[in-house]
Amino acid sequence: MRSLNLLPWRDRRQRTRRREACIALICGLIGGTGVVAGTEFHFAGKLHQVQRRSSQLQAAIAVHGEVAATLPELQARNADMGATLTELQRVRNHNRAVEEWLKQLPKAVPGDLRLKRLAINGTAWELQGMALDMDPAALLLQTVRAMPMVSEARIEHVRSDSVQAREFVLVGGFRE
Repeated sequence: MRSLNLLPWRDRRQRTRRREACIALICGLIGGTGVVAGTEFHFAGKLHQVQRRSSQLQAAIAVHGEVAATLPELQARNADMGATLTELQRVRNHNRAVEEWLKQLPKAVPGDLRLKRLAINGTAWELQGMALDMDPAALLLQTVRAMPMVSEARIEHVRSDSVQAREFVLVGGFRE
């Protein structure tokens, strides 16, 4: 037996609805896929920017890490340079004291005293001279002791070779 469709318009409407539902489903899938793909591309671009920035920061951190690794060496160098600078300042001050002492020494030597030798070794000095008697040597010793750059002064050796002259040696040190 044959089937008769007494309501053909329902059948057409049902097919139309199915077709529209399939088209809507396909359009929804295409639209959803487009939104997902667009979002994926957007976030992939953002991720690429973050990765690029991350690599730049890692490179900067590596540079700073290398600099930080040399920091103890630089601090040690700084300490060495500070010690060297302190030593240079000490030597400069010592040289000024010696220079001032050498300027004042000719004025301090009495006229009847003759200096034969002057030696400066670091902070120590030695004067060797001759005099008829020891009074000018004692006067020179007192004058040298009164100088502010001298820390100590003493007669270390006296020798009399003849009746005419006596040899003496004054030794001392400079203040630091």
